[in-house]
Amino acid sequence: SEYKKNNQNIVPVMYLANDYFVKKQYSKSLQLLNNLKGKSDTFIVKLLKAWILTAQKKYDDALDLLETELDNKAFRKYVLMHLGAIAEIADDKSYATEIYEEVLKTERVNIFDIENISSFYLRSKNQKQAVKVISDYYTKMPDSVSVLMLLNGVRDGLYTPVSIDTANKGMAKAIFDISSIFSSVFASSQDLHLMYLTMIDDLYPDFYMSTLVKSEVYKNLNKPALFFKYSNKVPEDNYLYTTSKLNEALYYLQSDTTKDKGLGIFNNLISKYPNIPQLYFRLGSYYQNNKDYVQAIDNYSKALSFADSDKLKGDIYFARAQIYDIDKNTENAKNDLEEAFKLKDVNPVFLNYYGYFLINNNLDLDKGLDLISRAVANEPTNPFFLDSFGWALFKKGDFEKSLKLLELAKSIEPKNPVIIDHLADVYWSLNRKREAVFEWQKALSFKDYNKNSIEPININKIEYKINYGL
Repeated sequence: SEYKKNNQNIVPVMYLANDYFVKKQYSKSLQLLNNLKGKSDTFIVKLLKAWILTAQKKYDDALDLLETELDNKAFRKYVLMHLGAIAEIADDKSYATEIYEEVLKTERVNIFDIENISSFYLRSKNQKQAVKVISDYYTKMPDSVSVLMLLNGVRDGLYTPVSIDTANKGMAKAIFDISSIFSSVFASSQDLHLMYLTMIDDLYPDFYMSTLVKSEVYKNLNKPALFFKYSNKVPEDNYLYTTSKLNEALYYLQSDTTKDKGLGIFNNLISKYPNIPQLYFRLGSYYQNNKDYVQAIDNYSKALSFADSDKLKGDIYFARAQIYDIDKNTENAKNDLEEAFKLKDVNPVFLNYYGYFLINNNLDLDKGLDLISRAVANEPTNPFFLDSFGWALFKKGDFEKSLKLLELAKSIEPKNPVIIDHLADVYWSLNRKREAVFEWQKALSFKDYNKNSIEPININKIEYKINYGL
């Protein structure tokens, strides 16, 4: 009925074309797409038509059609993945290899792409290359439980990755990719996203990546029964199983009334997979957020004992250092920050934190100033980085430059009591004492603004400064 109302709308056309495709009425499916005036040459329509042609075993036509989109920068990765899959089905292993090697050079590759490509190498009797493909991706995504489970399964010969080896699976992946594209453009349209994911069920019922995404959509729609229904569809022998259970655990941990269920799932997973560092890391994060620092440090330390990625180790050291910093265990915090600095890809947030730590504890003003200046160079309008830079200069005695930076930081974050407190200290040091007292009083009035911050303000200290100055 929707199609009769508007046969030029891509949504009902896709739905009806998919229905014909499932029934193997390929000519009717193709005709619907060809009738889209002014839209039949778009990437999405070409992608769907390419898989209909593949189902008709018109492989050259399908490849030729998709190759016209190779210069489409926005969708190039999708084009390449589907070209590789069609080349596989057409038994053109040489072309598929060439295409997949090109995919692996792109920055937008995802885990399902990696699974498909590793499957290609396994079916070509090249387990070494299949493992390398996943291992290389793991170095970029070491916090992903799914990637590690896939890597372990393939490396140990316990899991055979899913391959796009039929036209139905290829059409399912096409619709999955289209749903991902549409959901990123129309983020609020969850119903549309679900419609596409539901279309996949008739094409490829064991497409567990789609099942997992569907469960997340229902969670976002606050429909817990459907969230758990689809999360539980992921079988235990699939590499996404651990992720599905983690999602359930994190859902339960949101509420005090169900947190025991969430912790129970974590404990079951750890019992089943005792060497998976990400499980301890996630559990440590939960305890840290709930200020149970003893349990957090215990889980972070366990995660470190199993971590096999420098980037992951760096992230864990950084997380544990923040707890030591809160507990005023300066020596341990310093050691962990130094280890993190050696291992992780230093991002601006880490540079700012490490630099501020060194300065605030009077450990190394010059190194701290250098680290913070690098953070500011990356994000010159970040008020927290500007605050750190200003505070570093204050500690170095450069009050005038410090003042400019802290006033700029305050203009961006006018209610942050830490920034205001720092600015007041500068005013006092410049003999602008009335302004300093005014700002300290203002800092107290905003004392609850960031009460959950790693660095809450010291109320007693500010009250002292109001009465007696620095």
